[in-house]
Amino acid sequence: MVLQILFGPAGIPIGTPGEGTAAGIEYCRALGLGAMEVEFVHGVNMKEEKARAAGEAARKNGVKLSCHAPYYINCCAKEKPKVEASVRYIVTTAQAAHWLGASPIVIHTGFYMERPAEECKKLVYETYEQCLDEMKALKISGVVLGAELTGKKSAYGSLDEIIDLASHFGLKRLMPVIDYAHFHAREGRLGTKGDYLKILERMETWLGSEAAKNFHCHFSGIEYTDKGERSHLPVSSGSPQFAPLAQAWKENGWSGTVICESPLIEKDALALQRTFASAR
Repeated sequence: MVLQILFGPAGIPIGTPGEGTAAGIEYCRALGLGAMEVEFVHGVNMKEEKARAAGEAARKNGVKLSCHAPYYINCCAKEKPKVEASVRYIVTTAQAAHWLGASPIVIHTGFYMERPAEECKKLVYETYEQCLDEMKALKISGVVLGAELTGKKSAYGSLDEIIDLASHFGLKRLMPVIDYAHFHAREGRLGTKGDYLKILERMETWLGSEAAKNFHCHFSGIEYTDKGERSHLPVSSGSPQFAPLAQAWKENGWSGTVICESPLIEKDALALQRTFASAR
């Protein structure tokens, strides 16, 4: 069976023999995984030569790459220097992704900082537009921004907010990245296929059928409080359940990439892949 959906770990697999991104990519292929997210969460330190070599390893092994931008980003910060730093983090991630042949770059958009969401929305639009303008000036091509559904209720990035961003900029420039564990912690418990279908139908209603053809998402277990996400857990925690989502994707012909953010990144990526393969 040819999988319509690729699975991979968030970062270099734990069991990778050897070191570095290229070794991690080769190990993903050896395990039978088709994707990997390169983690720049603590800063972008990859030089062009190393990035291009890793990109070549990905092409040779048929592994689809994406990237995760640094955690320090706040596109709606109150202070101008913090917004400028956020633009710099996003653009440098995009540059590394361009060398890697990776897309999208996953971004935690920012925090409300006790302000109305509409006030933050205007700033977020402006910041992302600046990022896209700078990427164009630097001739960074083939890299889509990915606005992640965030797990904390204090953070900009609800389901409606990231879909709105994709609608505003267009899917070829910015796409929503659904983190289903974050949704489970922040917006509502996911337990049935119907729960997942509401999310998928909302995406298609706002963004059209194109949203179903090349999605990018995250999945793991999650520990949470009334404020939202606390920490990611192994998939075996069962909170949320993956099987109903796999069924919804299959029944509706969705295709794309699933990145596993469980602490057991490659083990659980394989578990998700098996569940999807066996879904009826």
